[in-house]
Amino acid sequence: MGYIKAVLLAIVLLVVGFYSMVIALFRWGDPGLNQVFSRPFGYLCRKIIGIELKILHPENGTIHRPAVILGNHQSSMDLGIMWAACPLRTVIVAKKELKHIPIFGWFFVAAGNLLIDRSKTQDAKKQIAAMVKLMKEKNLNLAIFPEGTRNRHKRKADGTEGLGILPFKKGAFHLAVNTGFPLVPVVCSSLEGKAVWENFDLKGGKILISVLEPIQTEGIKPTEVSELQERVYHLMVNEYNRLNELLDPKTKSSARKS
Repeated sequence: MGYIKAVLLAIVLLVVGFYSMVIALFRWGDPGLNQVFSRPFGYLCRKIIGIELKILHPENGTIHRPAVILGNHQSSMDLGIMWAACPLRTVIVAKKELKHIPIFGWFFVAAGNLLIDRSKTQDAKKQIAAMVKLMKEKNLNLAIFPEGTRNRHKRKADGTEGLGILPFKKGAFHLAVNTGFPLVPVVCSSLEGKAVWENFDLKGGKILISVLEPIQTEGIKPTEVSELQERVYHLMVNEYNRLNELLDPKTKSSARKS
């Protein structure tokens, strides 16, 4: 059944991507295009997999703009699940390899999202600086996965197998501190056993997303970025564990200890 769902998801990706790309030809660079793709794609993905999604405190995501939205990255399915909690006019920072995906990758560029080459630090910094300027001019949010990659870590804190949250990289925190943009943590409960596209683990089930209160960064010194990073990391890990326990009170912590 997982393979069948994966094939259906691939078909949905191509169809919705093609539909969105046609619209993008007339609205090139419009950040609102992300919703043109993500809403139908997310809805159909959740229906195909059988996901019952509940978003806690979505209003926290609309208090500030511009803002830097932080999410935990578990699977390629995050686009169909976590994007439901992102407010309008939000663009994404992702690795440049995405642009090579037919139709979807082209649309990703057309929607004004930021693709960076992590191997070229100086180029990435220039791109982000340009995006920050655009965020201010067009009143945009920027969504980043601070783990830097999908979580392939398979060891829980108690020594058993499972997904958790990897340590964060500093880029998103430097950006927020340097601009004074608030951080908005968005935490999704574990997709393990429910919606991990990469290994056809698509059984469906209940998933919770929690949009935490914005964290102000104005007044924080560059020398305090590491402290901010650790504080937000622990905040998101604790919320991740809490969400999993709400869904299954018997579950143990599945987040990696720092």
